[in-house]
Amino acid sequence: MALIYQKKNALPIHIDMHKIHLSYVSYADKEETSLPTAFHSHDHHLELQYIIKGKGIVSIEDRLYHVAEGDFLVYNKGALHDECANPEEGMWFYNCGLRGLQLPGLPDDHLLDGNTSPVLHSGALAEDIARIFSTIYSQMGSSKRESGVISHYLLCSLITIVLFQLPHIAKEQQNKRDQVLNHVKDYIDHHYIEELSVEKLSQLANMSVSSFAHQFKNRSGFSPVKYIIRRRVGKAQQLLFSTDDSITDIGMQVGFDNISYFNNQFKKFTGMSPQNYRKLKVGKEQFKKIQQTCDV
Repeated sequence: MALIYQKKNALPIHIDMHKIHLSYVSYADKEETSLPTAFHSHDHHLELQYIIKGKGIVSIEDRLYHVAEGDFLVYNKGALHDECANPEEGMWFYNCGLRGLQLPGLPDDHLLDGNTSPVLHSGALAEDIARIFSTIYSQMGSSKRESGVISHYLLCSLITIVLFQLPHIAKEQQNKRDQVLNHVKDYIDHHYIEELSVEKLSQLANMSVSSFAHQFKNRSGFSPVKYIIRRRVGKAQQLLFSTDDSITDIGMQVGFDNISYFNNQFKKFTGMSPQNYRKLKVGKEQFKKIQQTCDV
């Protein structure tokens, strides 16, 4: 199956939908979304998220977005993001990961370009999109032989809706101060496991310590120190359920030399210890296997 994709004033180009593969689909309710997910990125696939109820705040790359029921979020491959549900209302959403998407003029597994807001509003298509996600989710949980094929074509329909029927909104242009702060944020993203002081970061921004800390928090939603900790905890969350490395090793990999301090900061953010978080995320049986191969 090929999709004809056409940008304004450009010749239509066929996109081979057969190359697209669904990596996973998941559903999260209020209880699950109450457990925060710190900054992380998907380095091998594109992720789509649809809010079906509630509201929250997400940080995607260098912007904060208030999201609510009916919002469709696009996390291009490698896009750094952070999700936080409203503590009073909670948030319910579907997620799906896919790979193999190739659009003309964009890197692999990028659905939107860098000038377009990654948060799209479904409007009148809200029920249709929710139904597609729900059906993909139920089909992937089915043992029927045709479920994979049905899920694939539903995913292709979802991509087509995003490309042609949802309104694309341009990002606001950044001023020079924003560009400087984003440069510092990028530096942190590449060096967060190292010892970084606010003084050093303020020098990179060519600002006073107080001015930098204030401006950085206004832009990112977090103080520089909390941002660094969230980057470390976010990476630790990924490693806890994607590897069988020990808690001590994971703490050191993300920049915590002191295991007690790692446990303390992780629990402060997630509400549970790294060990209990791993047990919750990987399930009891898998957790038992991990216990046999590493010291947790």
